Amino acid sequence: MSIISTCPSLVVRHQQGMAVLGIVVILLSAITFVTISTSQQVQQFYSIEKAKWDAEQNHLTSMQKVKEIAKFLRINSASQTLNMVSTPDETTLIKQTDLMGDQQQPLQYFEVSISQDEEDTFYTAKFMRYPSLLRLPTSIQQFSWDNRLTEWLFNRKIDALSAAYFPQSAVKTDCVDLTPATIFWIEGDCQLENGDIAHSNESLPLMLLIVDGDLSLHADTHFHGLIVMLSTTAHSHTLHVAPSASIEGTYVSNTPLNANVYGSLTPSTTVLKTLQAHTALAKIIPVPGSWHSND
Repeated sequence: MSIISTCPSLVVRHQQGMAVLGIVVILLSAITFVTISTSQQVQQFYSIEKAKWDAEQNHLTSMQKVKEIAKFLRINSASQTLNMVSTPDETTLIKQTDLMGDQQQPLQYFEVSISQDEEDTFYTAKFMRYPSLLRLPTSIQQFSWDNRLTEWLFNRKIDALSAAYFPQSAVKTDCVDLTPATIFWIEGDCQLENGDIAHSNESLPLMLLIVDGDLSLHADTHFHGLIVMLSTTAHSHTLHVAPSASIEGTYVSNTPLNANVYGSLTPSTTVLKTLQAHTALAKIIPVPGSWHSND
C-alpha cells in the first residue's frame, strides 16, 4: 500500500484560487446587477424626458393653434372660425358672448378650447375683441377740435399712434384712386373726389385719418363716416368742403382748423356706430391668466 501526500503549499494555493474565483464571481454579479439597474434607470430617465418633451411640444403646438384661432376671431364669428380651423384629430370649441362696454362699445368675449383625441389633452384660453375706435367723438368734439383727441378715441397719445395700430388700414400719401377699404391713413394733403369713395355709403362708412395735411372735399363728393385730422406740428391745416359736397358722420381734429365749409354737415351717431362695429377696426387680446391645460 502506498500513501499519497499532498503538498501543503498546493492546498493553500488551491484555496486562494477558489477564494479569488469566488470574489470575481461576486464582483461580476454585482457589476451585472449594477449594469442592469443603471440601464433600467437610464431607460426610465429617457422615458420621463421623452414624455416631458412630448408634453412641451403639445403645449407649444396647442398655444400656437389657439393664437391662430384668435387671428381668425378678430374678423370672423365663432361659427365661421370653427369652419376654417377644424381638423380631424382635434376637437375645437369656441364660445362667443356679445357684451357692451361702458361707452356702449361692441365687445365680444371668446372662450377657445382644444382637445387632442390621441394625446388625451385639453387646452383652453379666453380672448376679448374690441374696436380700435374705442370711443366715439363726444358732441363737443364733433365738427371741432380737442388736443387730447387721440387719447379719447383710440386710447393712444398722438406720438404713439400710427397706421400699425389699425390692423387693416390702407396707407397712402394722397387720396387719388383710393382702393376699397374701411380705414385710410393719409400722410399729407388729400384732394377727395366722389369717385375715390364710391364704394362707401351709410352702411359701409369709412374712417379717414389725415396726418399733417389739408383736406378738400370737391364738388359732389359725399363722405360717410369719421374724418380725423391730426397735426404733429404747430402748422395749422385746412378743411375745405365744396358747396355741393357733404359729410355724414362727423369730422374731428386735435388742433384748430381753418375750416372752409360750404357744403352740408350731418352728424350721425348711427353711421359712427356702424363704423365702430366693423371688423376692419377690430382688435383682439388674450384675457390675462385665462390659459389652462390638463397635460
